[in-house]
Amino acid sequence: MSEPDENPAAMRLGEELRQLRIAAGYPTIQALAARIDGYGDSMLAKVEQGRRTASRQLFPAWLDACAVHIETKAAVLTDGHRRALIALWELALKREGPIPEFIERYLRAEEVAAFLRMWSIILVPGLLQIRDYALAMYDLPGIDQDKAAATVDAYMDRQSIIAGPDAPQVIVVLDESVLYRLIGTPEIMVRQVEHLLKMAEQPNVTIQVARGKGAYWGLVGSFSVASGATIPDTLKMLTVEDQTMDDPTLTRKSLILFEKVRGHALNVGDSRAALMEARDHWQSQQQ
Repeated sequence: MSEPDENPAAMRLGEELRQLRIAAGYPTIQALAARIDGYGDSMLAKVEQGRRTASRQLFPAWLDACAVHIETKAAVLTDGHRRALIALWELALKREGPIPEFIERYLRAEEVAAFLRMWSIILVPGLLQIRDYALAMYDLPGIDQDKAAATVDAYMDRQSIIAGPDAPQVIVVLDESVLYRLIGTPEIMVRQVEHLLKMAEQPNVTIQVARGKGAYWGLVGSFSVASGATIPDTLKMLTVEDQTMDDPTLTRKSLILFEKVRGHALNVGDSRAALMEARDHWQSQQQ
């Protein structure tokens, strides 16, 4: 997989972070990586070399780990230095993004949508995933794990759009099989289902479970539709790669299909019970 084009801000930031690491008493990349959960030394090396920009999770973790010297506990990172690094980091981010271009149109629509409708027969939708669940989906042979971690971080950042006073109404329908597909470990699945239960308590989030072993509307594939007064209905379909389109005929068909699927699903109360059953199942599988 090719590296992104040269990013002068990222290269300068990488050098600044390298100097900060050394000043804080970490003689090697490996030493710092041991203090930051979820990131290998290869990712940190790429950041220092300016080949990658630290993600929204990695960057603050790096600053926190290097704020004081690990042995003397003397302050290393001043408030002014932190602000300067943040400004440089934000500049570097503008030149780099791990989210593929073909999905950017949907993500722009998602940001200003009044309604987000999601139907999934495979996986928990990204806006409702926990980080460990998302990372586990990339735990496959041949996958660049550093790139996967950067992509996951980018999608985790986007979850903020479903919180706050102007958050859209989010309506999610999950085929029950999603809850029983092992992604990662049973421990991860317990935490993922518990997260769904917590999210379902938010006033703007509705989660329903479609149950049944036979055929019903919607089994042809997962999709999401973003709707709002300032945007056309925008459809994202999951196939070999995500596809985004705002063709009125296709989005109308998708909205009709969504309502048919939702009509088949359990009501909110019974869906919560189904989520609790799935959580209990995974708890029983923990070692």
